[in-house]
Amino acid sequence: MKNRFYFKLATIVALILALLLPQGFMLDLVHERTTWRYQAFDTVERSWPGRQTLAAPVLVVPYLLTCNSMEKVFTEGKGEQEIVKETTVRETLYIIPKQLTVRSSLENSLRYRGIYAVPVYNSRIEVTGEFSTQALSTLLASRKDCKIRWEKPELSVLVSDQRGIATQPDLLWNGGKIAFQPSSHLPGTEQGMNAPLPELPSGEAVRLPFAFTLDLHGMQGLHFALVAENTDVQTSANWPHPSFTGGLLPETHDITDKGFTARWRASSFSLNVAGALERCSKHECSSLLGPTVGFELVQPVDIYQQAERSIKYAVLLIVLTFVALILFELLKQLRIHPIQYLLVGMALLVFYLLLISLSEHILFLYAYSAGATACTLLLTVYFGGILRSGKLGLLLGLGLSVLYTVLYVILQSEESALLMGSVLTFVVLAVLMLATRHFDWYALTRQSEQDAELVTPK
Repeated sequence: MKNRFYFKLATIVALILALLLPQGFMLDLVHERTTWRYQAFDTVERSWPGRQTLAAPVLVVPYLLTCNSMEKVFTEGKGEQEIVKETTVRETLYIIPKQLTVRSSLENSLRYRGIYAVPVYNSRIEVTGEFSTQALSTLLASRKDCKIRWEKPELSVLVSDQRGIATQPDLLWNGGKIAFQPSSHLPGTEQGMNAPLPELPSGEAVRLPFAFTLDLHGMQGLHFALVAENTDVQTSANWPHPSFTGGLLPETHDITDKGFTARWRASSFSLNVAGALERCSKHECSSLLGPTVGFELVQPVDIYQQAERSIKYAVLLIVLTFVALILFELLKQLRIHPIQYLLVGMALLVFYLLLISLSEHILFLYAYSAGATACTLLLTVYFGGILRSGKLGLLLGLGLSVLYTVLYVILQSEESALLMGSVLTFVVLAVLMLATRHFDWYALTRQSEQDAELVTPK
């Protein structure tokens, strides 16, 4: 049969395409396991506070505004007359701090749901600052034609998940101590806490210092709403992989293997605090949680991301291995059956199944090493058998070990993985082209077909 080699080559190409199906199954398996991990996060979040956002304290000053207006009325016998009508409405004045300083120290730990570890944290947050009563004086000056009767003020603090407040904090207010109560008492939101305050001076503007310490539980991320005229936030955590998020990146930060520190400084202009306050006056105070800075506790490359990326290189490994076998077929005048090619391809794919399953129980490095070692040893022995040479089997096994090692280095590189993968593909192709540039492929394939005809029974 002429062109037997080309028919076999087409069969091998078809095998490679067929092996894409189990590769797709592997990717589906990774996605499925990732979904289960997210479900584990959701399960923990139902019994542990989630991502936390802490909004700066807001001074809430309710008041009754009584104004007189002239109104024309018509009565029988007297005709049209003007009378004085008194109208009283309840309004609320929201005041943000002149200066706000936040110091946060976060301790991370892990909670497990099955085989999945979920990072949670305990954060100790120290908040200090001061308010000015200038807004009260300004309001009195602008409404001289009306009477203003101040009602009991309070200090409100918004927390996105109130379950995270571990202990009842105390407010240090103008030299005194006041216990916080649950609920923010702000329209449009309830999560948080409030503290009733004594009557505020409404004459000349004065500064009112405040401070409180909050032990806050949460998971995955911590953010701070910069609802103040001037804000200084400093935070530290024992987590070495932060992802800084929000409206502003930190002004300074330092990341080490043991954790990180970061600092933000901003003014009310930076994140449009005035717009959030205006929406709050319209009973939408949840907007105060909008202008935030903070961080997420992330793993730069988790096991499923690494596994998914490694599976994408499966075709490269299969193609290179099959090309090596084809070359040995031609050069050593051997005959390797398509079934043997298929078994080699399946062995290469089993590595990824071992990697996914082992990495859920041991470190990714150990899982990768165990899976690569097992498959390399298996294929080395198998190569030696089908090539009828232990040395050739060891040579192919050594090449496979080098590819697995290079692939692991690529997987550990978060920012340059694509570049390194592209360079690897180019280098392998260049080596293959240069090594075979003097081959007489027609002579090799002709000889292979002649050998096949000699061993074929007539």
